[in-house]
Amino acid sequence: MPQVPSTSDVTPGAFVNIILKADQPTGRTVQGTVSQLLTRGNHPRGIKVRLSDGRVGRVQSLADGVSHQGYTKNTDAEDTTQATSRSAAAPQYVDARYDQEQPSSSQPIGLEAYIKPAKKRGKGENKPSDAAEATTVSFSSPPQMPDLSEEQSREKTDTTCPVCGDFRGDEAALTHHVQSHFDD
Repeated sequence: MPQVPSTSDVTPGAFVNIILKADQPTGRTVQGTVSQLLTRGNHPRGIKVRLSDGRVGRVQSLADGVSHQGYTKNTDAEDTTQATSRSAAAPQYVDARYDQEQPSSSQPIGLEAYIKPAKKRGKGENKPSDAAEATTVSFSSPPQMPDLSEEQSREKTDTTCPVCGDFRGDEAALTHHVQSHFDD
């Protein structure tokens, strides 16, 4: 294995040959001007540097010739490129959410699409019509409240569950019961 340059030879502005991380298996080298040293000391595989065009790799040797700012040359004869910027690199991943437009639904989705039928608890009667009724609850209008006189409104009133229609209780009990319809 040939000797790699030391930190005294590689300084910002030096024209060097590096191997990019992606090219390590092939050993293909790229020439460029050092803009930043990324390794503090000497390293057996080469000092890690960032070139002026943003590419990062390990220095294998000092390049012959004069430093050309912003110009890099691959040692492969068929590929000579003018470096542009870091943003020219291909993205590492693609977000699938941006690939295609989501189909817009012609009908709005109501809350009934998210309601689960009530679980029967205790020793209740099994009514098949109740289970079917619970799955077809409509929320097009609010629950009907009976007209109460002033005397009746002062008393604690019981209300019926708007989801299943079976449960009756005060406000706190009804809130707890309705929440049980939406729990997993």
